[in-house]
Amino acid sequence: MKNYADAGNRKARRALYVADDFDRLLSTILVGNNVVNMASASIATVVATAMFGASGAAVATVVMTVLVLIFGEILPKTLAKENSENIAMAAGGLLSFLIKLLSPIVFFFVKIKELALRLVKGPAAQPSVTEEELKYIVESIEQEGVLEEQESDLVQSALDFDEITAQEILTPRVDLVTLDVEDSIDEALKVVLDAHYSRIPVYRGTVDSIIGVLQVRDLLKAVVTGRQTQLDHLISDCVFVHKTMKISALLAEFKAKKLHLAVVTDDYGGTMGIVTMEDVLEQLVGDIWDESDEVHHDFVQTGPDTYLVSGDMNVFSMLEELEEDDRDFDSDYNTAGGWALEMLGHIPSAGEQYAFRDLRVTVVAVEEQRILSLRVEKLLPPDEADTGRDAEK
Repeated sequence: MKNYADAGNRKARRALYVADDFDRLLSTILVGNNVVNMASASIATVVATAMFGASGAAVATVVMTVLVLIFGEILPKTLAKENSENIAMAAGGLLSFLIKLLSPIVFFFVKIKELALRLVKGPAAQPSVTEEELKYIVESIEQEGVLEEQESDLVQSALDFDEITAQEILTPRVDLVTLDVEDSIDEALKVVLDAHYSRIPVYRGTVDSIIGVLQVRDLLKAVVTGRQTQLDHLISDCVFVHKTMKISALLAEFKAKKLHLAVVTDDYGGTMGIVTMEDVLEQLVGDIWDESDEVHHDFVQTGPDTYLVSGDMNVFSMLEELEEDDRDFDSDYNTAGGWALEMLGHIPSAGEQYAFRDLRVTVVAVEEQRILSLRVEKLLPPDEADTGRDAEK
């Protein structure tokens, strides 16, 4: 509708103007609707009574109920739903006239509504559509074919963006490639060539004392020009954020400070891991691959209803892939490996199993107290399993 209005369509502009004040528009429609219904019912009763005598009131009630339902409710609303833009533009002029004509009455009802809302909810304005309702709308219009799957995923990611924290997307401390500020240029160059990263955190003493970030281009420039220098002369600033910081706020900080890497700290100021600008943007648009990235699949189907899951995979993403309802799911861990530790209650050995709902989870690989991978099997409900065995017989 806005596109039509921007293109100069006067009817579209009038429809948008009328819809801009929704309370006044709705009150006008309801007042007009009720006036017409009551007037038609009254006239029908008078006519039917004159024609049928004492039974006229009953006849009028039945006839008018059917007519109002068909021609006043079902047909108009069905047609309006299927041709919303055309009907809105066609009715815009009439509605504009009725709003002006009934403005004293409408003003009275709008004020009553506002007073009632203040008494029930207080003066604070409430959103007309909640986030959950908006997600449902997006899913619905995707199913109807209005949105492509990729477009729907982008909208859903944008809605979830404000809820994600730094600790949910960080590269954990144990996976970090770092440099000691005391390392020589040759040692740093070897690490850079092996790691294929464009930025590497630099610490002094321990990884809990990160002092900055080495940009590989600065190191290579120093090597190519033959400049004699030390790492502490090449490092640049980085952002330090607490693990609970929302990534929407982190993105704003990245933009404000023109930086690309943040060190995520725990409650004691120790290093939990790092988050890059790329990590944040991937929460909106999905995985971003470049030439140096190694293809790594967190979730692979290995057989009928059997999957191999990386221990580093986000546990909610895993449940989504498995089509499991996560609304009542609760865990203190973000990864599938951490969830397995929580369920088992100890550091497991390969081969240990546990059950969750209709899933059987088996620990596949463990390295230095860290779960590397899990096998997840979806078990058939008992009645379906019995049906399958009967079919085999």
